[in-house]
Amino acid sequence: MKKLENNVLQRFLFELIEVLKEYNETTNTHTSKSLDIPFIISTLYQNFSEKADKYDEFIQDLCLYPDYNFLILDSQNDYSGIIDVEINLVKYPNEENEQYYMNGHSPNYDYKLCFTYDTRDYGYCQCTPDMPDYREDKQCCGHGCDAAFCKFSLHKVLHIASGSWEGDEHDYWEFEDEFYLDDKELAKKKENEDREREIEELKNRIEADQKRLKDLEGE
Repeated sequence: MKKLENNVLQRFLFELIEVLKEYNETTNTHTSKSLDIPFIISTLYQNFSEKADKYDEFIQDLCLYPDYNFLILDSQNDYSGIIDVEINLVKYPNEENEQYYMNGHSPNYDYKLCFTYDTRDYGYCQCTPDMPDYREDKQCCGHGCDAAFCKFSLHKVLHIASGSWEGDEHDYWEFEDEFYLDDKELAKKKENEDREREIEELKNRIEADQKRLKDLEGE
């Protein structure tokens, strides 16, 4: 694979490939199928190579936050998804100061790459070995036959706000009570679920008591 002219994109692509390799190594014991790294990288590499000017903003951010990291996620596209890759931007200004290093600076946004399948229904393969460009290992000449490629989309994800519950558990219980007072449908559903759970617990307790009674009577 020829090196990209843009060094920032080249470094990004190289690090992404390494992360995908590591992902395959760590998950291969749990899944029967590894990620096809050349397949996933192909269109991204082609775009970086031929349309680098489209990524000026992305390149600038990678320069500003050179300590970015990757998170491999299951694809949110249920139909044709492969994987999603979250790119968390961060810069560690001073590695000599451990505390400062651990609290690196990040912007209020991340990037996300979504990789999906791009199926091309060109036609059923009828290639024969005498055709131009025929490859024995593929059993095809690769021209005009059904094929699948990888496509990607790059998203800039803005962090609008974040928050957590302010107060203790008792405060939450009061909120929960008020919520169910307003929503009668959910309140009825919760009441039925609580009743069913109590019935099941009583049945289990009675069964255990009956078993204990039988054991005592048999002694």
